Amino acid sequence: MAGETILVVDDSAVNLKLAAAVLRSDGYRVILATSAEQALMTLRTTLPDLVLVDIQLPGMSGLEMTRQLREETRTRDLRIVVLSAAVEQGCEQQAFEAGCDGFIGKPIDTRTLGARLRTFIDGATIPSDPPQSSEGSANGGAPAGLSLAGPEMESLRRTFLTDGLRQVRRMMEFAGSAWDGEGAARHFHQWAGSAGALGYPELGERARNAEALLARPAWTQADLRIVLSALAEAFAGPREAADTPIPPAIAQALERKRIALVGFADEEAERICVACEKVRALPRLFAADEPADSESIHECSVVMVHVREETRNLPWLQPDFAGRLPLVLVGTRDDLIALPPAVQTRACEFLIDGWQPEEVVMRLSFALARVVPSALVAARSPLSACPEIAYPEIVIADDDANVVAIVRSTLESLGMNCRAAASGPEALALIRERCPQAAVLDVNMPGMNGFEVLAGIRDSGNAVKVILLTARQQERDILRGFELGADDYVVKPFNPLELAARLKRLM
Repeated sequence: MAGETILVVDDSAVNLKLAAAVLRSDGYRVILATSAEQALMTLRTTLPDLVLVDIQLPGMSGLEMTRQLREETRTRDLRIVVLSAAVEQGCEQQAFEAGCDGFIGKPIDTRTLGARLRTFIDGATIPSDPPQSSEGSANGGAPAGLSLAGPEMESLRRTFLTDGLRQVRRMMEFAGSAWDGEGAARHFHQWAGSAGALGYPELGERARNAEALLARPAWTQADLRIVLSALAEAFAGPREAADTPIPPAIAQALERKRIALVGFADEEAERICVACEKVRALPRLFAADEPADSESIHECSVVMVHVREETRNLPWLQPDFAGRLPLVLVGTRDDLIALPPAVQTRACEFLIDGWQPEEVVMRLSFALARVVPSALVAARSPLSACPEIAYPEIVIADDDANVVAIVRSTLESLGMNCRAAASGPEALALIRERCPQAAVLDVNMPGMNGFEVLAGIRDSGNAVKVILLTARQQERDILRGFELGADDYVVKPFNPLELAARLKRLM
């Protein structure tokens, strides 16, 4: 029987994505929660077939949540399994005493997790297991049988290494002054749980050592610096942690350009600043209440606004605002699509949450390249503008029939004519025959991939606008696409309305 619902509760974004990917591939419906409090809110309206919960959570712990669920008639019989990398002795016994039905130690074996949870859902009991050791395992130390292939895993690994190295460096900077021991311990715990499952057992072991150090009653700054240095080395070592080179043209376009960052949350602002530093751009942070016409902002070349609940009333996000600087909007797909159409139209570019550092500089360079000089705008007349194509033709190339159906339905509802291709060769032949206004190419297609189709299009001198669909979210792929002549890209999973917005912008 497939389709059972599992609620996963973990405050680590990487752990949540990893668990969701594994369980969905096994046919489960997955609901995610980042805290016990959020999980309890979810359980008021939804009763899953199983709850998979970490012990260490911000605020209420996983064990406290379990005790509360056992006291309520409605949730008393829920199957609850702990998935934890906790290093304290007796944590497994504490889980059973709190009312948990099982205990699974991290790192997980992604090929067996779904089957093990199936056993719990079916009402049987299976032995718990401790976190796996890095010794004597396959895949260079990864748990035996662990599958490390696939686009989603590649993206998780890259994000894990990039964010982890940034956090460790920040800890090393503040180790002797504004040290946040509780926050550091939480990061160490998350890394210990994620590293092994992502194929970095040595990194996981070093994270456990760091967590154990902070659990001791007496530790020194020298001890702390040793474990932090070891972690930094482990995060920076793997091939995936290497910086992706930025094409010289993009780097030159942004060098010494001032970038206004308006209304950003601290962590998001820090990540964008790091990305800007790679191309020697000059980011400047502005609070949400900074006047839109301030002299400081107008000294910048482009404005980036963080679209979120706290910034809804910013002038840049109002339909009647007429700003002179190119605008880049940053936020979740849902938040960006919820903006008024006039605001979406005014934005030169969008940066969807989940971005990697190189995507920031690409979107900024596109925004600057698409700015029309004010003198040209003033000289234009309605007659000099290019007429809008009434019913543009779009070729959609993807071997996934569901993706084609969804994209086609969305685009046709917006007045676009669509033709579909299920393979690379079919797509190239269709584009050469029809000469459409735009083409949407999946990167991973049988026979000829999206890059090869794109190269064939450009080799023939065809100027059709091309958007790439990629599930890999890897900058190497994205940069390769632009080197071959792509006009834009969208990362799967995507919202069809986002794709439609990017198509309309290109045409």
